[in-house]
Amino acid sequence: LHSTMMAAPAIRTRITSLFGCKYPLILPGMSWISDPTLVSAVSNAGGVGILATGPLSADETRNAIRTIRSNTDKPFGIGTTLLMPGAEANAKVAIEEQVPIINISLGKGDWIAERVHEYNGKILATVTNAKHAQSAIDSGADALMLTGHEAAAHGGD
Repeated sequence: LHSTMMAAPAIRTRITSLFGCKYPLILPGMSWISDPTLVSAVSNAGGVGILATGPLSADETRNAIRTIRSNTDKPFGIGTTLLMPGAEANAKVAIEEQVPIINISLGKGDWIAERVHEYNGKILATVTNAKHAQSAIDSGADALMLTGHEAAAHGGD
């Protein structure tokens, strides 16, 4: 991880301590919105930008990660919706590129957490209910992002 991950936060919370950001603000990975430009801007402003990889191929994800890194030395992440086509390939690219934060949703991410923790990266799991929250924690999530099912999390029961 970048040395900036340990910068002193403006507001100290569990999230700023965990992710090394200045403010406990996270831009979720929204398809066609959370692109390298917006992710970099949020991270440069002191939050954590999460790249949406849903519409991206593995090569596009790698290029986007490298673009973000050229625009910021601050913490950022990528989002991967594990039930979507291409999600596993995008997660593997993020691991190869040692992205500091990987936001997983709709699937069991224990294999991702294990590999990300090897380089001291963090797992942020998006969940919609207590059952999925517990499963994410049991699978190695370092933090949870809670969302309503109507907000594209599509967690179901």
